[in-house]
Amino acid sequence: MELETNIIYCGDCLVKLKDIPDKSVDLIYIDPPFSSNRNYVAFWEEQEKRHFEDRFENVRAYIDYMQPRVKQLYRVLKPTGSFYYHCDWHASHYIKGLMDTLFGYPNFRNEIIWHYRKWSTGKSQFQRNHDTILFYSKTTSPDRVFNQLYMDRAISTLRRFGTAKIKSGYDIEGHRVPSQMEEEVSKGARQDDVWEIGRVPPIKQLFPTQKPEPLLERIIKASSGEGDIVLDAFCGCGTTLMVAQREKRKWIGIDISPTACRVMARRLNDFFGLKEGIDFHIRDLPKTVEELRRYPAFEFQNWAINALGGVSSKTKVRDGGIDGKLYPIEDIRKGKKEGLDLFGEIDRYIPIQVKRTDQVGRPDIENFEVAMKRDGRDKGIFVGFDFSRDALKEIRRVEREEGLEIEHITVNDILQKELNSWLK
Repeated sequence: MELETNIIYCGDCLVKLKDIPDKSVDLIYIDPPFSSNRNYVAFWEEQEKRHFEDRFENVRAYIDYMQPRVKQLYRVLKPTGSFYYHCDWHASHYIKGLMDTLFGYPNFRNEIIWHYRKWSTGKSQFQRNHDTILFYSKTTSPDRVFNQLYMDRAISTLRRFGTAKIKSGYDIEGHRVPSQMEEEVSKGARQDDVWEIGRVPPIKQLFPTQKPEPLLERIIKASSGEGDIVLDAFCGCGTTLMVAQREKRKWIGIDISPTACRVMARRLNDFFGLKEGIDFHIRDLPKTVEELRRYPAFEFQNWAINALGGVSSKTKVRDGGIDGKLYPIEDIRKGKKEGLDLFGEIDRYIPIQVKRTDQVGRPDIENFEVAMKRDGRDKGIFVGFDFSRDALKEIRRVEREEGLEIEHITVNDILQKELNSWLK
């Protein structure tokens, strides 16, 4: 089977990975969430409120979830390939046990500490300002890919030796001889396993838990070469794919979230001018009403808002009756350029409300009217699978009597619009 690259698969990687041939990928990086609509950290923070026994059960559930997926990733990795598993203090020790079992303890290469800074929180303990990235090779083969990276020399070394290469060693009696400078310029100190790289500020994040490009750049440069295949099976907003494209690697991305897949496609187009369907392909986005009925509520909401070209609220609760906002394109460009929070700092917008219930009722419309009036909006969009007769009657009444225009859009309307755009 010939391996297709520059592909984004929408779906569970446990299913999608089965279509990828054995030993076909050069580099794998994953930063897995616990489920399709709850990020990994949020899941663990919820468990902190429970008893230890309950947390242990959830640890086991998480490991049981990841074990078959990591096994599939191991299968598709080349013997010369590398695997990076990104996690944090909640479960890094459990994950290492899983990885040692699947990859073999001798193939553990590094526990990389990614250190960053953020706003201080809490006073009863030290700040938690690092993540862990577990680095494994598939074999101990000397042919495995590893490109030595370098970092700046220590200030004390620069003062003594400058940028000259240093030669040191021992005499015939085993005594250390003084270090000598050579004419050759040094490349710097060999990269260590503690990486000081800034986080992506929350206001600039395109997706929750977005990782900085310099972090992925270091991994991709160290463990792959131009033309190699990079796979991210939980790729979120696609930072791995972005860096792989820039560094002239081939890539494969998988994510269960249609929202994430659309964000990736938009980034690839915005930064590289790549056209979906020509330069890369998205596979298995939901195409039927029945598929969308099975989506978790928050993911369904994201799908609908994104399909309309809107921006979703970053919170799953207390949205004040407004799930998303549709902005003029010029305001979106301005907001991105100035680093503004699109959901909170731009005034011109049309509010969007989404309901996953079988039928939107009159009370749903009335609640949306309250939210529109509160925000001073005279136009809004309501998305649902179907609308009751009373809901449609209320939409007509409020437009006639109160001047509020509510456009009601069904899920099937959105799917048909997307299908027509694909056919074009």
